[in-house]
Parts: sequence; structure tokens; C-alpha cells
Amino acid sequence: MKSITLKELANLCGGKVLGDDNIFAENIAPLNLAKENELSFLSGAKNYAAHLEEVKTTKAVAIIAPEDAPDLPIPSIRLKNPYLGLVAALNYFNPPAEYNYNIHENAFVSPNAIVDKTAVIGPMAVVDDGAVIKAGARIDAQAYIGRNAFVGENSHLNPGVRLLHNCKIGANCIIHANAVIGSDGFGFTPEKGVHVKVPQVGNVVIEDNVEIGACVTIDRATMETTKIGEGTKLDNMIHIAHNVEIGKKCIIVAQVGLSGSTILEDYVTLAGQVGTTGHLRIGKGTTVAARGVVTGNVEPNSFVSGFPLKPHSEERKIMVAQRQLPDLIKKVRELEKKLEELKK
Repeated sequence: MKSITLKELANLCGGKVLGDDNIFAENIAPLNLAKENELSFLSGAKNYAAHLEEVKTTKAVAIIAPEDAPDLPIPSIRLKNPYLGLVAALNYFNPPAEYNYNIHENAFVSPNAIVDKTAVIGPMAVVDDGAVIKAGARIDAQAYIGRNAFVGENSHLNPGVRLLHNCKIGANCIIHANAVIGSDGFGFTPEKGVHVKVPQVGNVVIEDNVEIGACVTIDRATMETTKIGEGTKLDNMIHIAHNVEIGKKCIIVAQVGLSGSTILEDYVTLAGQVGTTGHLRIGKGTTVAARGVVTGNVEPNSFVSGFPLKPHSEERKIMVAQRQLPDLIKKVRELEKKLEELKK
């Protein structure tokens, strides 16, 4: 079992130890579940009051905490952003799995594929003709890498991922289970009562340091490229239609649907179940609140919500007014009744 001193962990995450820095820890766990040889975690000073009893009674040897948290009854590692300490501890106590093979005997790798000698190809995975797998990449069980597809250095494709032909994943990406990258875009044209399929011959390019959640589907472009920008993070069960362009370091939460040719500039955040009508642009730094429906261009640095979309402050006023409607209707009826009595 791995162990680490508070001093060593603080050095890893850039924190400061308050108390005995020679204490050893062997794991990290929530305050109420931590054992006597384990660390725990407090996310923010505001949470201190909510977790006061747990802080007092925890068996943890130390707590990773924000630098402005009150005095704690046990040693602590203090950071401006305590999540960086949590990340360091989780990574230390949960190192990546090691494999005793590079290409599993039950995998299929085309003789025309190029697979770096340090890459790992799991059981029943398929690497098709012309595919390129770079150094340190990991392709888990039953994943499929299509013809002429590309997987960059140190990227990890979890079980069941489909990276279809001509699509590209950059370096240091994580693609979670059963994501499909490069499926056909939804393109049809009506002719004499028949929906004629428009061939989708473009591709998908995912830049470096992107994370894509489970069961995400990203359609290939009709003729060009569907693009996911560097550092962007996608939650589970998201659909990205053909010819969408997503900028750098965007955050997209579960069940979002982006219609064809939607453009997201850098640092856009889309909360859960946001939808777009396509062929529009959402400006840099914009946040769309949950269930917002985007039907036109949005200016940079906006905070918008609702349907039809409007500034979030305006939407909140409308929501407050809606909650007052039952009382308002009751008062109107009372006034109508009094008015009828006056008429008599």
C-alpha cells in the first residue's frame, strides 16, 4: 500500500501544512468515512459550517482544506484551491493500471496500421487499415479504430469507443466508454416523397487535452471537419451534429444537443439540456443556463437562459412573476366580484 507524508503531498500540490508535516497517509476518503490512516477533504470555507460535526468527529489524520478555512482540530494542508490537493492525492493513491502486454493476443491490428511500441491495445479491440496509434496511447477492450484514424500521444480510449474512419484524436485526450466519434451527420434532402441521403464524407478532429464523456456522439462533417477545440470537456450523453465547431476550453454538460454548423467560441459553458437550432454562433466566454434554447447568435460574455433565450437576470424576474400568478389571479377575481357588486 502506498503512503505519503503531508510534507510530500504538500510539495506535490503546492500547499502549506499546518501541524505535523511528517504524518503519513495511505488514502483519502470523505470526512465521515475516513479511517485513522487516511486523509480527508474540505472543499471551501462555506462548507465548514455544514460539515462542522464531521470535522470534529472524523478519524482522518489530516484534512486538505482552503487556505481561508477556520482552525481545524487536526493537521491540514492548505491551498487557495483545495481541489488541487484532492487531485494530487487521488492521483498518488490511484496510479494508472499497468499492463503485461502491448497488443493483446485477442486484439486485431491491421498489418497496414502504425502502432507505437509503447501503446497498449486491449482484448478484442480493432485497429483498422492505415490507422495510427502514437506513443503511450491506450485502446481498451472492444474499442474500434477505423481506417486512417489517428490517436495522439498518451490518449486513452475506454472500452467500446468507436473512432471511425479518417477521424483524429489529439494528445492527452480521454474518451469514455461507448462514445462514437465520426458517425454520419444527419443529412437528407427530400425528392418525390423520399428522403435522399446526403453522403457525409468529412471527418472529426479532436484537439489535445479534450475529455469526452460516456455515450457521447459526434457526427462527421458533410464535407469538411467537425472540430472540438483544445482543452474542452464534454459530459456524458451529448450529441454534436455535423460541421459543429467548438472552441478551446469549453464546458458542455450532460444531454446538450448541438445542431449542425453551430459554432462555439472559446470558453463557452453550456449547462445541462441546452439545445441549439444550428447555423449560429455563441460568443466567447458565454454561459447558457440549463435547458436554454439557442435560436440565434449570442454576443460574447453573455449569461443567458430560457426559451426564447434572454439575459438570465430577465429570465429570473419572469420566473418570480410566474410564481406570483396564482395570487394575482385570485386578487383579480376578487376585484371582479367587487366590481359586479358595485354595478348592482
